[in-house]
Amino acid sequence: MFDPVLVEENITVLNKAPWQFQNNQCNNPTVNQPRQFNINDWGNEDPFTQTDLIITEEKHVQELIYQIRKTQFISNCEILATRLLKLLNAEKEEDPISFGISVESLRNFYNFLLLNTNIKSPAISLTPNLNIYVSWRSEKKVFSVHFLPKGDVHFIFFKPNLRHPDLKIRISGTATSDTIIETVSLANLDWIFE
Repeated sequence: MFDPVLVEENITVLNKAPWQFQNNQCNNPTVNQPRQFNINDWGNEDPFTQTDLIITEEKHVQELIYQIRKTQFISNCEILATRLLKLLNAEKEEDPISFGISVESLRNFYNFLLLNTNIKSPAISLTPNLNIYVSWRSEKKVFSVHFLPKGDVHFIFFKPNLRHPDLKIRISGTATSDTIIETVSLANLDWIFE
């Protein structure tokens, strides 16, 4: 039941600075007294440390890699997951306090794989910002995609110029992971599918 006196007392307790409590009223509650917290008690300590963030991010990365590995309808799922794990481990070895791989970039790549399940296994690398960068190469063609953390992608496509054999056609731009194949469909990307 709502007790306005109790609420008013709790507000008074919460508004006191730590040195205003008598007998450590805030820090050592009795059995009948609920523990009261005060923002001033926290000082300058960050309740969510950088270490916690790194552990959480790395856990999410590992879970996404596991999702890729167990999603059987993605062609080459084992190869992709193994390569991603190698990249994660290499990055963590080089810099133990890094995230390893950007979670949002990896999620963006995973969404791309879910929409394009019959894609050939690309070369996978990490950018300096720990984003996923994939590339497919054919005899005279290259298609590369940089998966950014907010769902968008940067892409570049090179193909031979049939009218000018000594020159190449270069198509580049920005799209989203769910529209990238449609966006560059005029470039005829059949060669990257199985």
